[in-house]
Amino acid sequence: MFFAKNTRRKPGAAKGNYAFRRRRKVVRLEVHRLELNPETAATRRESRRKTARFGFKLAVALLAAMGIFSAGKIVVKEAFVDNSRFHLQHFSVVTEGEITPSQIVNATGLHEGMNMLGISLVQVKERLEAMPQVRSARVTRGYPGMMFLDVEQRHPVAWLESPEQKLEAKVSGYGCLLDADGVVIPSGELTESRRKLPVIRVGRVHRLVPGQKIESPSALAALAMLKMHDGTLASRTLGVKWVDATRAHVLGVTYDSRIHVTLPVDGMEKELARFDRILAESERQKWQLATVDLLVAQNVPVTLRGTAIAPENLAPEPPSTPAKRTPAGRRTLARAQ
Repeated sequence: MFFAKNTRRKPGAAKGNYAFRRRRKVVRLEVHRLELNPETAATRRESRRKTARFGFKLAVALLAAMGIFSAGKIVVKEAFVDNSRFHLQHFSVVTEGEITPSQIVNATGLHEGMNMLGISLVQVKERLEAMPQVRSARVTRGYPGMMFLDVEQRHPVAWLESPEQKLEAKVSGYGCLLDADGVVIPSGELTESRRKLPVIRVGRVHRLVPGQKIESPSALAALAMLKMHDGTLASRTLGVKWVDATRAHVLGVTYDSRIHVTLPVDGMEKELARFDRILAESERQKWQLATVDLLVAQNVPVTLRGTAIAPENLAPEPPSTPAKRTPAGRRTLARAQ
């Protein structure tokens, strides 16, 4: 060591100045901040000028917006509202059925002179389809001043008759018609074409609402039979006059030639084909059919009308079986294979 050790220091002096530093007290001075933006007459004048400038700009903007709105309103009125191009002038109705075009136009609630831009096509379509006679409708606009109405009407295929509910068929304004889907249609005016429609006789019907499907399984089965009947040999030569659907699972069909046919509801298409074969055989044999019972599976009981059938008109029988003369009345035709 170059320097001698100082032996006069106190024992605690070896720590140097650290002991003194630990004994220092932390003193915090509260410095009051000065107000750097004092309110003076000059600042008040500047604030008033800023407020006046903002108010002036706001007033100018409001006046400009009102001017633009008024000008746009005038332009829209002249270009669209008062323009005759957008006024409803003509109706074009495409339809086929009992409802006339004038009735369809009245049902829309529209009239000439209305502004076409304010017409809701959806509402017009709903008004038309709310009519019981309408199946679907399509509404479109056309310019200048054209409104196109394409309406598909329901075509009645049969009358509905219910003796229990005193519902009669072929009555003007009171009767009930059915289309191919079973939707109820009011009878309206009794025309010649409606007078020729067949009558479906049912028991009690729970609900009959125009424009809605009938809730009667027997009536729906009779409508299905009429649909299957179209295109058969019987439909080309005979016309259906009555369909008795009062019994469950059995239909009684009466033709305009007074032939009465009884057939089951299940397998109607097959039974109508059997009836076609019976008609073909009756034409070949010159028979006058009165009743045909198609409920029998193997042989068909048939009742003939008129005098006795001559032996030469009967179908030939096998040689081993002696020929028999059968009087007029009830016969049995073998089922065609």
